[in-house]
Amino acid sequence: MRTRPLLAPLLALSALLAGRPALAEEGRFDAQVFRPAAAPRDLVMVQKSEVIGNLSPTVGLYSDIAADPLVLLVAGDDTRQAVDAISGRLELALLAGIGFFDVFDVTMAMPLVLFQEGGNLRRFGTEGSVKSSSVGDLRLSTKISLPYLNRKEQVKEGFGMAIAGNLNFPTGDQNAFTSDGALSGGATLIGDYRFNFGLLLAANAGIWLRPDNQFAGVRVGDMAQFGVAAEQYVVQSWGLSVIGEVYGYPSLTSYPDDPGQIPAEALLGLRWQTKHGITITFGGSFGAACGFGAPSIRFFNVITWQPKTSQEQEEINRLQQRDKDDPDRDGLIGAADRCPDVPGSPENFGCPDLDTDGDGVFDRDDKCPDKPAGPHGKDGCPLAFIRGDEIVITEQVHFATDKDIILEDSNSTLEAVAQVLIDNPDIREVRIEGHTDVRATDLYNMALSQRRVASVMAYLIAKGVESSRLQAVGYGHTQPIYDDTGCQGPDDQLSPDCQFMTSKNRRVVFRILRYGAAGAKPLTGAPEGSEQLLPSGGVLPQKTQGTLPSQGTLPGQGVLKSNVLPSGGSSLPPAGGAPGGAAPLPNRGNAGGLPSNTGVLPRSGTPAPAPPPAPAPSSSSQPPAPGGGGTR
Repeated sequence: MRTRPLLAPLLALSALLAGRPALAEEGRFDAQVFRPAAAPRDLVMVQKSEVIGNLSPTVGLYSDIAADPLVLLVAGDDTRQAVDAISGRLELALLAGIGFFDVFDVTMAMPLVLFQEGGNLRRFGTEGSVKSSSVGDLRLSTKISLPYLNRKEQVKEGFGMAIAGNLNFPTGDQNAFTSDGALSGGATLIGDYRFNFGLLLAANAGIWLRPDNQFAGVRVGDMAQFGVAAEQYVVQSWGLSVIGEVYGYPSLTSYPDDPGQIPAEALLGLRWQTKHGITITFGGSFGAACGFGAPSIRFFNVITWQPKTSQEQEEINRLQQRDKDDPDRDGLIGAADRCPDVPGSPENFGCPDLDTDGDGVFDRDDKCPDKPAGPHGKDGCPLAFIRGDEIVITEQVHFATDKDIILEDSNSTLEAVAQVLIDNPDIREVRIEGHTDVRATDLYNMALSQRRVASVMAYLIAKGVESSRLQAVGYGHTQPIYDDTGCQGPDDQLSPDCQFMTSKNRRVVFRILRYGAAGAKPLTGAPEGSEQLLPSGGVLPQKTQGTLPSQGTLPGQGVLKSNVLPSGGSSLPPAGGAPGGAAPLPNRGNAGGLPSNTGVLPRSGTPAPAPPPAPAPSSSSQPPAPGGGGTR
């Protein structure tokens, strides 16, 4: 879409060709073929391929004084007599232009004839001389730098090409030889080459489509265009250069018996490009005596200006740097270039722009150069990220006024916080801190902040964050960032400073309190923090016909023989020890293990072990009763 600026001139030229008269009309024409370029880096008549810097406005003033710019020949009896239709002319032209994207520019030139004089035109059917002053035809031009054929990245050396087009609107006075009386225009192909020692060579070729007019035996119509030029810096660091040009407009229309008109000039000029945005060019030219519009001699002066902080001025400054002062050719020298051997941007102090995290934000502008911003990030940072003891959020959590309802535009922020916690299970405890501004009582603000952080905590839990890792604490207005004590009233009635301070004081902070290893997951699959790691029925879940009965460790029916355990009413000996010297076993009641009132043998179906040997008879003890003393 960048070729649109050229479409309008081309379409207008097509309409111009479609409506051209078949025969030349009797009438005057624009005698001025000297049409200087309006761009500061262009030469005088010959254009360069370089366009005006992006969004760099330029203005200028051109002036010239010419001797004999229009001489007409009158046929006599034996000779042709020359008549100065215009013997002298002083002309000004107002210039303006602007560039876009370093790809194309648009310029304007408005000529003004301040003074002109000439001989009596009675011999040509008009009494008296031409008008002494008049405006000329307004000229609008555009130039497009061809892709892959420009020096945008390396302006100091290389080949360049561009195409240009212009339209001339009939704002001048045809009777004063300052207008063609109709729309005209043309197109130009531009090629040039810049050498790294300060020399530039340029060539132009094109066509100027003009209406057919004839006056006093001169027929004026379509004209070709050619031009060659050279510019060489004399003192490069000062911006002094010399310019030489040869250009002409051979006529493509003439009477059969007349030689073709070839108005041509040779020009020599001197240019000074300052570092303050001003460029001055002055010089002179002389014309070839082979056509109208080529004066015998001409002196000219062009002054252009652009802001000294504009990109156009930066390009001019870059051209003035010598290679030994700027080896990487990035326009920065000395201490201003921190990477003198590698080209870089002025914003990065002459070093290449890097994007470490690949999020499209240069490191120099990236507040989180090691963290990709993601689709909803800000200033190169993701919506939520860990920094020190805090989960930082780039967009604050917003609530409905005086309510704990989270607004929808904060959902993405809280989802990002939840994802940070899920991705970092070693963060074991986070305190969600709520703060308010000054506009309420302390008690109200404390309660409001508590309700709000409770809503945030509930949102995070709903997104899969374990409740045991979160706590919510409202601080009200006890920890303001800014002193907003004088800021009272609705938001729309606050001063800009108060709006800023109160908005910063209203905030939610995610404070990391503790890191640690993630806890074991419950067997039931319940979320961590449910306060129940085991099923309610013991080590294994309950079933209708379980592995063990509901009471004790053994079934209630006879598994033991009547003489296995000694009498005494206890399944275990007293604390002194077990039979056979075994260590005593603890009594764990009903909590599993061995119950205090049951046997110690396997359940039914398991072969019974051999009974222990009977104790020696004692006079102080009675033998156990058969089958007595044990509990099943």
